[in-house]
Amino acid sequence: MAENSVGIQEYFESYIPSLIEKRLAEKPVPDMEGTAFTLQLTIKGEKSLSYGIAIKDAKEITVTPGEIENPMFSIVLTEDFIKPIVDMASSFTGKKQYDAVSQAKGTVDVDMSMPGDWTMPLTMVFNGASQPSMRIAGSSTDFAKMASGELNGPAAFMQGKIKLDGDMAFGLSLANIFM
Repeated sequence: MAENSVGIQEYFESYIPSLIEKRLAEKPVPDMEGTAFTLQLTIKGEKSLSYGIAIKDAKEITVTPGEIENPMFSIVLTEDFIKPIVDMASSFTGKKQYDAVSQAKGTVDVDMSMPGDWTMPLTMVFNGASQPSMRIAGSSTDFAKMASGELNGPAAFMQGKIKLDGDMAFGLSLANIFM
């Protein structure tokens, strides 16, 4: 495992709280002394994960594994939310994909439309190179179908399901990664 990798537990218990604390320090919320906001985050699937999040005085954040009592707000995400990302990462396994990734140099910005009318941005940097660059946009469903082989990448583009912008020669050089 890479030295800079973060496990899911550390992500929820340490990384997310530090990001929120940093954001609250940069943009303090006035008149929040004596308040406590509580949130329950649950990811449902074969192995469900739950985390309770408490923000006191809009300054201090605490994340605890498991459910909390009487949260003010609850968010439930399903595996379907995370599945397209897992499918995309899984599609990189194979000698053809390895060879293509090891030779690629450049950046791809992905705008993945998610259920609920929001877009998840994702940036892929190949071998540390910021240029050439391109943008790919499409729905999480279509990206998942491409990752599983159910939808051919060029067909998705021709059908208008996937939109490309930027250095097309670079994009074509990535064909073996995404197909």
